[in-house]
Amino acid sequence: MPVNKIPIHIVTGFLGSGKTTFIQQILKNDQNAKTLVLINEFGEVGLDDLLVKPINDNTYLLSSGCMCCTVLTDLKDTLLSTLDLNKDTLVFDKILIETTGLANPASILSTLTQDMHLKGRFVLHGMTAIIDAQHARIQATTAPEWLPQVIACQQYVLSKTDLCQTNDMIYLQTLINEVNPDAIEVHVDDFINMQALFTKTFDVLPKSTFFLKSEQDIHAKTQSLLLSFDKPIDWLAFGLWLSLLLDQYGEHVLRLKGVLHLQGIDKPILLQGVQHCLYPPEHLPTPMWYDDISRLVMIVRGLNVADIERSAKTVLSHLRKV
Repeated sequence: MPVNKIPIHIVTGFLGSGKTTFIQQILKNDQNAKTLVLINEFGEVGLDDLLVKPINDNTYLLSSGCMCCTVLTDLKDTLLSTLDLNKDTLVFDKILIETTGLANPASILSTLTQDMHLKGRFVLHGMTAIIDAQHARIQATTAPEWLPQVIACQQYVLSKTDLCQTNDMIYLQTLINEVNPDAIEVHVDDFINMQALFTKTFDVLPKSTFFLKSEQDIHAKTQSLLLSFDKPIDWLAFGLWLSLLLDQYGEHVLRLKGVLHLQGIDKPILLQGVQHCLYPPEHLPTPMWYDDISRLVMIVRGLNVADIERSAKTVLSHLRKV
């Protein structure tokens, strides 16, 4: 008796492009959606899965820490283990994978399409790339991961277009057409729910893209830093420190994301930034953890994380968790 294979859709894109926001917007419209969401993050603390989980209970953080490796044993083991969830009742009938912003999709595509154990139970449905229109020009030239992500996708969503000039949009569209002329631009509004995303069919499976020749060297220079504060934060002091850091070293800060507890404010805030840009804080309805510790995760390349920790400790020593 033939086995119904579970379709897998991949959402890729460089750090801070808006992958989690894209997934959140689709899931918000779902009613009893049977979608398993697997989120992979680079760093010791996961935040994106905590942002999606209130919308979709079937959301899990992949433990590998980085889906850019050529051997994806953790991904295979995770996918095979999820089949146990459907033993007694149908918990999910489709899977959405959000890759880390440093992922080279070539290794993911290779694992899903060539591994004999996975091929028998899963089928690759497609790949969507989220492209940060505001930072694409510089990311295309300074971030080696950006190009393989765009080359591998079949469709793409442009984020932060409201922050771009007309000339930047023309340049970006020209660049995308040059590296992947077959890719189709779509908008998040095109997918009223997750079923709409999976209902769309593709004539050809996503094509494999190239491996970065110096992939190990690149990621060796990329580090994740976790700053924790066990007391409510003085926003003026913290904002001054962060502004000075981004002003001087912003091009090396690939992404920052954190949940902060501020003095005089009851509810925590979600803080996000990419390179020199720090986006307006978002107030969260409830804490993401069962404690009042503020956590800021930074992914940097070409910076000494010890220097960042020392500067934070010097300026905010009375706030830092010992």
